[in-house]
Amino acid sequence: MNATIYMTDQTGNRLSCLGCYPMEENVPDIIEAQNHPGDIEANLITIHPDVEYQTYGGMGGAFTDAAAHAWIAMPKDKQEELIRAYFDKENGIGYTFGRLSIASCDFSTEDYTYVEEGDETLDSFDISHDKLAVFPMVKAAMAYTDLTLFASPWSPPAYMKTSGNRIGGHLKPECYPLWAKYFQKYITACRENGIRIWGVTIQNEPRHHQIWESCLYSEQEEAEFLGHLGRALEGSGIKILCFDHCRERIMRRANAIIGSENGKYCDGIANHWYSGDHFGELRAFYHKYPDKLSVASEGCRAIIGEGIQPERDLEFAESYAHDIAGTFNNGLHYYCDWNLTLNEKNGPYHNREGRGCSAEAPVYCVAATGEIVYRLSYYYIGHFSKFAEPGARIIATSSYTTAIEPLCFKNPNGSLVTVLLNRTGNPQKPILRCGDSLQRITLPPHSIATVIMNEA
Repeated sequence: MNATIYMTDQTGNRLSCLGCYPMEENVPDIIEAQNHPGDIEANLITIHPDVEYQTYGGMGGAFTDAAAHAWIAMPKDKQEELIRAYFDKENGIGYTFGRLSIASCDFSTEDYTYVEEGDETLDSFDISHDKLAVFPMVKAAMAYTDLTLFASPWSPPAYMKTSGNRIGGHLKPECYPLWAKYFQKYITACRENGIRIWGVTIQNEPRHHQIWESCLYSEQEEAEFLGHLGRALEGSGIKILCFDHCRERIMRRANAIIGSENGKYCDGIANHWYSGDHFGELRAFYHKYPDKLSVASEGCRAIIGEGIQPERDLEFAESYAHDIAGTFNNGLHYYCDWNLTLNEKNGPYHNREGRGCSAEAPVYCVAATGEIVYRLSYYYIGHFSKFAEPGARIIATSSYTTAIEPLCFKNPNGSLVTVLLNRTGNPQKPILRCGDSLQRITLPPHSIATVIMNEA
């Protein structure tokens, strides 16, 4: 076998190809210790291509209104550069997955919905706001990839809610059928504009009354609305993902919803990283519900103040890589970052003013100078998304140390893509073993490497 190695580290390598190397032949099972000082077996990370887990669906980010407006404010050549950087497999990092918000979210230029207040027929439905920037950005990405898109609401219109406001409150039970019809209208409007929706989540963060658009659902309320939405979308092929919130309660919410009379309409669980790793929740879900999808639908880091903060680059990048490896190693199918890009003030956004914090993105658009700023996290994410193909299988690995976090994909063409993350301040020298082949690797402190193994 041959091994091609790509590296990002603290010396300036950025998804840099270090070369293609013939792999060594493995040592015999029985060895004379005196002939092998240090014992080569001690530093092994072993790949098991014959032990397959779930199918990998893809990776990507959110086409928020904020991301789209930051992007569309750039010169045309820079707009093209950013899209190519994310969605071109050869010259970028090969994203194939994306999230849309159904009407406004906190990272939108304003609070908006698609219907007039009080419209009980939805005849006033108008998606023109999304045509300003979001749809052009999505279509630009579609020129480079077969894009899989899911959409999430932050809140129904105010008149459908107990609070009479798009912030907080619950969906009125008598509005369940109307809100399900709203989903239908949205999916149809997207299709009429050349954009195909693959799936929807019932509600972004259904457990939080936020200071921006939000809507609360108890387990019972979500299960009840699932029935209305499932019947409305029946036969469409649209996936319905439930929960869409932090992982520590995945199993509680999954058991309540999938175990309900409407559970047949639930195609899977969406989840966020904000309450910590909780990879065990993902693993439990994968084992109990192997026929259901698991989607990481959002993750980012909050920051205090405005602006790009380079001193946080390494922490931000390693957070992504750790989460990606941990989630896919525990049953995840799809991974979606939050804002694809933001402007130099970490926006635009609304309803966050006065909170004192915003969010970061892997790429920034600085309209004043026409500059696109690529954070270290962009390259760390690329170590996974650029080389793994949708339809790949996650396969088993074992490691001699917790200092290295491995993840291995087996692509449909048979190539093996192994990502190795070193978050420590010390160099690591693993030996990657696959069958009878070995590859020695040096991982500098705080580095990430991708090793692609093919038959010679």
